[in-house]
Amino acid sequence: MLEVGDLHAYYGKSHILQGVDMHIDAGEVVSLLGRNGVGRSTTVKAIMGEVPPQGSIKFKGGDIAGLPSYRIAHLG
Repeated sequence: MLEVGDLHAYYGKSHILQGVDMHIDAGEVVSLLGRNGVGRSTTVKAIMGEVPPQGSIKFKGGDIAGLPSYRIAHLG
């Protein structure tokens, strides 16, 4: 359902996400854990199109990397 491969994200010149990979199947419940400043929010923001992502993000087989957040939200 959601596949993320080699996801990188930056705030200016700061390299925040460095090669995040995950695969979430339909019906799974997933929690993203970590201490402050490790990129939990940035991971979600990159997937949802609020932070420009580099890498592969696929939802239901379609590539959503770089789409605006309103289009990603309409996909479900």
